[in-house]
Amino acid sequence: MSQALYTSKTGLDAGQTQINVIANNVANINTTAFKSANVTFSTLFSNTLSNGSAATRTGGGTNPRQIGLGTQVASISRNFESGTFQQTGYSSDLMISGNGYFVVQDGTGNQFLTRDGHFSLDSDGNLVTAAGYKVVGTTNEYSTKSSDLTVQVPSLLNVALSGTARDEIATKTVGQLNALSNGIQPGTFVFNIGGTTSSYAVADFNADGAPDTYIYKEGDPAEVTYTKMDMSALTTEDRNAMTELYGELSPTDTYYKGDDGTYIKGPFPDSGNITVKNVQKTLSYHINDGDLNSTLQDFVTSINNEFNTQGYGNIRFEIIDGGLQLVNESGEDITVADEGQSSNFLSEIGITDAIESAVDGQTLFYSFDMNQSAVISNSFNSSTAIKRTDWSVSESGVLTAEYNDGSSLTVTFNENGRALWQYTTADNVIITSSGVAGSDLDMSGTNLEPANMVIQLGTVVNDSGLIAETDNMWTIGPNAGEFAYGMSGANGFGTLKSGGLEGSNVDMATELSNMIIAQRAIQVNSRVFSTASSVLETLSYLGQ
Repeated sequence: MSQALYTSKTGLDAGQTQINVIANNVANINTTAFKSANVTFSTLFSNTLSNGSAATRTGGGTNPRQIGLGTQVASISRNFESGTFQQTGYSSDLMISGNGYFVVQDGTGNQFLTRDGHFSLDSDGNLVTAAGYKVVGTTNEYSTKSSDLTVQVPSLLNVALSGTARDEIATKTVGQLNALSNGIQPGTFVFNIGGTTSSYAVADFNADGAPDTYIYKEGDPAEVTYTKMDMSALTTEDRNAMTELYGELSPTDTYYKGDDGTYIKGPFPDSGNITVKNVQKTLSYHINDGDLNSTLQDFVTSINNEFNTQGYGNIRFEIIDGGLQLVNESGEDITVADEGQSSNFLSEIGITDAIESAVDGQTLFYSFDMNQSAVISNSFNSSTAIKRTDWSVSESGVLTAEYNDGSSLTVTFNENGRALWQYTTADNVIITSSGVAGSDLDMSGTNLEPANMVIQLGTVVNDSGLIAETDNMWTIGPNAGEFAYGMSGANGFGTLKSGGLEGSNVDMATELSNMIIAQRAIQVNSRVFSTASSVLETLSYLGQ
């Protein structure tokens, strides 16, 4: 039998394999994240008629004489270059820009790889592929072992907000207080003390038997004693205060000073009212950068010590659940000085509003919540539940769920790379879990872990060692090499782009060119096969 028949048949077989590969490439030109394949060929054994010989002193050398036995498929390799970004407009569609694969798993826990990021949420909030495979989540930037947690976005939550308990808020640094929208800035804040004018009935003033001394019964047991002043022996402080209140002083006028620092211009009438005045003083505190790094308890103690130094130990701040209260036991009115306010402390914590809206005689003024806490639990359609309205994915693969009350839930990472829950209230108060018991954000009422909200990626040393499966998925083949898992944007993994998918990397011009070449190869191999057959036919006739 002619060897040419067998040789040309190998060419026909190889060409048919190439056509099959091209057909699959073209068929998947619109398949999401499809990786095109390419066929390479190699020679088969050669039939050696003579090995040749080396040259001698008397004769020349000869070359080997060989007849090749055809061709074979050497490899069918994949092109793992990224396809182009195909915008879809759906925020749930994701593309990996760079290295890596999404990790998905079936109902029995078997995991697969895919570059197809066409995801959606199922009825339980699971992030799934079009075929229903769950997307795997993680919080590890690098690991040789895959996570066993899948991505799940909570649909319904119960959230209980409150001011942080007094003992807990006292130990927080001023800079850590989460409910302050702008944060407390360094600078000076100033209170105005006194500066008021009051009118009281003369009948409420009683002479105490001492010369020119009167007692005003302010309330039981409080009382104020007014003593006539010696105009020839005024202190500088009294003279300045009285001049501020009454203008130029006359030695013939009568003035009384109370033991509470207020003044009366006499003489005392027999009936009617008497006017009592006091001089406005200032009380201030300068906040420096060190205060912002101290605990709230130390900060408040420092303010109160300074108030005491300025002679107002009866005006002080106290820590309460959620924030502060200002206690004014001086007996004088207190206002916020508009001039000289270089710190936003009073307005930021709400004391300014509390003082401006105070009623006469009020002694306690309450701040806003300076630190909020939240307890989050799973909900099963309760009337108080908040419902997920939208969700999104960042470049690092972190999901954020948004709810109908304007709040949101996501995951953040601290300076040590630890994943922590982060809840943002409808008022934009950011509450972050510290990862320890008693933190501001308590997620113990849910079955969620931070890994449920972070998409895991995976990669191999040799992409060509992956084995293609159905539904745009791959499994790890024996020649894929070491496999690593991690997060988007870390340790060589690509970043995620939302709103679109990775297109097929099939190049139509290349496929058409390869198809024509394969077609011609099949044609010429068919001609050789036909010629060899004709030669055999002729030889068979010679024997008749």
